[in-house]
Amino acid sequence: MDGALFGTETEYACAGAAGQSPAEAAIRVKDGVFAGRKFGLIEPAPREWGEVPGNGGFLFNGGRLYLDSGHLEYATPECRTLEDVVAAERGGDQILVQTVADLGLQSEIFFIKNNTDHFGHTYGYHENYCLRVSPRSRDMVQGLLPFLVTRQLFAGAGMIAPAPLRGRATGSRSGGGPGVLPALPGSGSTVPVTPFQLSQRAAFVSVDVSHRVRFGGRPILNLRDEPLAGGRFRRLHIIIGDANRSEYATALKLGTTALVAQLLELGWDCDVELEHPVQAIKDISRNPHGNWTVRTARGGSMPAIEVQRAYLLEATRRFLGRDKDTDWTLRQWATILNGLEMDPLRLAGYVDWVTKYQQLSQFAEKSPRGWDDPALIKLDLAYHHVNPAVSLYTLLRKQGVIPSLVDDERAERAMQQPPADSRAAGRGHVVRAMAEARADDAIRWEVLARRLGERAVWGDERFVVYEYVDDWRDIRDTGAWHIIPYLIDWGAVAVKDHVLEFPDPFRDYAEEAERFGKSIPSLLRR
Repeated sequence: MDGALFGTETEYACAGAAGQSPAEAAIRVKDGVFAGRKFGLIEPAPREWGEVPGNGGFLFNGGRLYLDSGHLEYATPECRTLEDVVAAERGGDQILVQTVADLGLQSEIFFIKNNTDHFGHTYGYHENYCLRVSPRSRDMVQGLLPFLVTRQLFAGAGMIAPAPLRGRATGSRSGGGPGVLPALPGSGSTVPVTPFQLSQRAAFVSVDVSHRVRFGGRPILNLRDEPLAGGRFRRLHIIIGDANRSEYATALKLGTTALVAQLLELGWDCDVELEHPVQAIKDISRNPHGNWTVRTARGGSMPAIEVQRAYLLEATRRFLGRDKDTDWTLRQWATILNGLEMDPLRLAGYVDWVTKYQQLSQFAEKSPRGWDDPALIKLDLAYHHVNPAVSLYTLLRKQGVIPSLVDDERAERAMQQPPADSRAAGRGHVVRAMAEARADDAIRWEVLARRLGERAVWGDERFVVYEYVDDWRDIRDTGAWHIIPYLIDWGAVAVKDHVLEFPDPFRDYAEEAERFGKSIPSLLRR
């Protein structure tokens, strides 16, 4: 997509066999990913608060895999096309599936690509977009909020609502008319509210904007401005989205958001302000039956689909005919909004929440316990399993219910091969060269674990604590290359005080990466 660059971060849920906690299982698989340097190279230094040495590493495909708060997290490489980012996500899924198989643990460890369990815990799926203006500007924030609140209409992954969140409503919702999904019939004038949510993350939102991710409230829009690039580039970090299984929904979610960000960069004003964004995102999510509306700051209300159309119409006016990805996004955006308005059930196979709603409804209709059947939770989770042997999503795809945007061969290449038109290509080349030089053999693990804290420096202060290394400058300033022989980051790779920087995420750095790669064996011997 012209002028756009994006990537995602997925925190996988993990189910382990009896006697093995999910966190222990995640550690075993993380170790397996980097064992023998099959998919990438382990990083010696902790990179965040609470990490330990060897907590993760960068992959040959340009992405990164690491442990985060007990979850195994996969960050895709920087991508410039929708096909590349969809393939990169599938590549991450398949790295985990392949590693579990290599370890012989197919019947003991299962990874689930969703965002909440049924006990009230949530885990993240983050989107990152390259900007040329600050994501903290008032125009950017005000322009994004209405879009993100209503985007769940086609980007929500859907889930059966946890029992504590269920309620009852007056009046039947069965039947309906345009834009109304049927509910199971009830007796009398009072029927249960269908216990289904469009979005998995919406229920956990507590504030509209925040600079923090978890502490201080989980926001619709995260204002953490950590560019991971140089010069004029900034980063839009969105944490409200669901992890989609549908490749179509993934591409549409990222494509539409990239276009909206570009509109706002150009100074366009949406002229829609919501009265209570947090309440609106929850209200939409709790209603799988259609006729979605939002309250505006001016005291009126408007259809949520019309909020989306305001963005679509302006993006079409400015960007139609620009490039393949843009035109695909604009066409599919219009098609999806029309479908949501007329008959959402026709979007099964394309929109995750509609696909799941249909599957769960059919099961509930046949069960004597209806929506209270506990087997529905298993069916819900089965949709998100990444292991094709137990995945409802994979079964529906094989049956032709769910289309694919990338074929299996393309997804398999994405396990090892980075996109060719971003700095991920240069990083992937260097990481592979480091692995071939067996750079991890130079790590003195026993010294690293004991001495890292003594070598950590922040600003002009030296702290005797066991924490993390922010970037290669920390190692340089403390002269600790004998403890941490290399450091790999999104914007740079450093080996024994020799640094190759990647400040421009749109460049491939092919020549620089090749020269640097050839120097690695001699650098490691220093």
